[in-house]
Amino acid sequence: MEASIDPVAGIEWLAGLFPVRAPRRGSLTVMFTDIAGFTAYAATRGDRAAARLVHRHDAAVLPAIRRHSGRILKRLGDGLMAAFASPAAALRAALEMQRAARGVRLRIGIHAGAARSRAGDLIGHEVNVAARIAERALGGEILVSDAVRGAADGLAAHFRPARALVIGGREPRPLFRVEAAACQTAPKARCTEGP
Repeated sequence: MEASIDPVAGIEWLAGLFPVRAPRRGSLTVMFTDIAGFTAYAATRGDRAAARLVHRHDAAVLPAIRRHSGRILKRLGDGLMAAFASPAAALRAALEMQRAARGVRLRIGIHAGAARSRAGDLIGHEVNVAARIAERALGGEILVSDAVRGAADGLAAHFRPARALVIGGREPRPLFRVEAAACQTAPKARCTEGP
């Protein structure tokens, strides 16, 4: 009998060995991903088809997280929560994910801010903001906060204003839709265009 290891499961297992720790000072960048319309898809197509769709999500998302030194914090059914050392690293990973997401309407939300570590997880208001941003993203879209947009110097991407995120008791948080610059999507293109 021959045993095989699923490369996606291997990546997750390795990521679990190195839990994310929030920095004592400064911020951490948190990303949430999920599949738009997943509940309806699973209801109409069944569990096997839903599992294949989640596998396609993982094939698009996990390699980009690894390449950009991100850490998977936890699985969230049809998506996940990951952390990156910088907004630029998270944005580069998100742009790669969207290019690789064939047949998956991937939604990505990214925010940077302070967080607290708790048993290998991150908690705090800024983490909640990142989750809310992801909920607002449409399928095939990357949505980021002003904190992420402001720290994305030199990244070949365009930022279009979106409707601000309103959370009770706080000032509205400006949001931006991210699109890869045209030169970024051309094969083997080099681009120096800034945001």
